[in-house]
Formats: sequence, C-alpha cells, structure tokens
Amino acid sequence: MTWTHATISDLPDDPFLRYAALPDSLAVTSPVGWAVLLRWRPHGHWGGAAIVADDAPAEAESEAFAALAELAADQGISIEWFSTAPGRQLAMPAGLTETGNGRWAFMWTETVPETTTPATFVELDDRRHAATIESFGRANSDDFEGFPGRGFATLWLSTRDEQDLAAVGGLHELGSGAPHLAGIAVRRDVRRAGIGTAITVELTRRAIAQGGVSTLAVNSDNTGAIRLYERLERNELDIVIIP
Repeated sequence: MTWTHATISDLPDDPFLRYAALPDSLAVTSPVGWAVLLRWRPHGHWGGAAIVADDAPAEAESEAFAALAELAADQGISIEWFSTAPGRQLAMPAGLTETGNGRWAFMWTETVPETTTPATFVELDDRRHAATIESFGRANSDDFEGFPGRGFATLWLSTRDEQDLAAVGGLHELGSGAPHLAGIAVRRDVRRAGIGTAITVELTRRAIAQGGVSTLAVNSDNTGAIRLYERLERNELDIVIIP
C-alpha cells in the first residue's frame, strides 16, 4: 500500500488535528486513511496517530508509521509516541523500539460547564511549588502526569479542606497553543465529594476563556476519571511509547 506525503490541510476535519496540530505537522494519506506526526508540546515531544478504515489491511498503520518515520528522520525529528485505534496492529519502523504501551482517550469541549464550583481555588507556582504538587499527585493518583517544575504548566490550581490539600490540577499548553488539562489529583479520602468535579470544571472554564477549547488526555483504564469527564466528547486511541 502506498502512503503519500500530505499537509494538514489535506486531512479530514478531526478534533485531534483541529486542536493539537500545527502547519509544520507531518502527514501521509492513502485510500484507507491518514496519519500524522505533530509537536505535542511547544518544545517537542513529537508523536501522532494513524486513523484508518475498520476494514483496512492489518498492516496499514505500520506502513503509515514507517512513512512518517522516514519523513521525521529526514527532518531530524525524534518520535516519542504513536497511536492507533484499539486492537489495531502496529509494527515498529527500523531504528525505533517500543518501550511501553497503553490506552488513552483524547477529549475536548468548547462548552463551558454549567456545574457550579463552590470550592475556593488557590493558584500554585509551577516551579516554586513543584515538590508539593509532585508529592501530592504521586500519593493520590496512580497515573499522575502533571510534570510540575518542567515549564509545561501555564496554571496550577489547588483547593484545601479543613485538614490539608484536597486537590490539585493544571493547565498545560499543547504545541498548537491549545490549553490542556493535566495533573488532576484528588486526595483519596475525599473522593466522591465533588472536589474532583469542582476543580475540573474550574480548569475547563479557564481553558475555554484562554483558548476557546479545553482538551485533555486520560488513561482509558481510569474509569473514575472517564465518568468525571463524561461531559467531554472523546476519541480513544492506543498509544505506544518510543525512546
């Protein structure tokens, strides 16, 4: 099967592309679908996805990935992750090695939630409070990926109860400039009390005010978080991590 070099404007209108891709993204197309590599963060972390028809040959995504990897090598781009639809086969191109995999959901909304947020929120500094955010996140979330202190976050919010810190959550900036919810963690003993909803709603409101959209990515095995984010539409993908 032949995969042809394309531009983002040649691809279908897809929320993942609309919110995460820039004109410098690498893309290929074929009769059975399309694939893209993009800068996930402003300073890199290149990754992407292959989207093909359900009846596409089993090797379709692998061939698309190989075509993109060749384009990336020509431009000196290092690929760190790549995604496919659940259950689809993906072979590594020459020179790349898989170091892990999982399933995640890319979610988005342009609608400000109507839910009220009675909690009081305090902003934290990404660098000055990095140790506090990291320690709290690791203690209260099995898959915490807030990366405090690395300059990814444009905003951190926290809320407390009468005992201690009750929740944290951040806004990151995608390579496209779109705001992205990340690092949301709620203290284990106060879950199901509405605190997670409150901080998610407040972050979503601020994201939409900032960039017109709120995006996030969540591990699809995290059913509690998925239920919390059910107000957002989602597009589920398998993700493969590459060194």
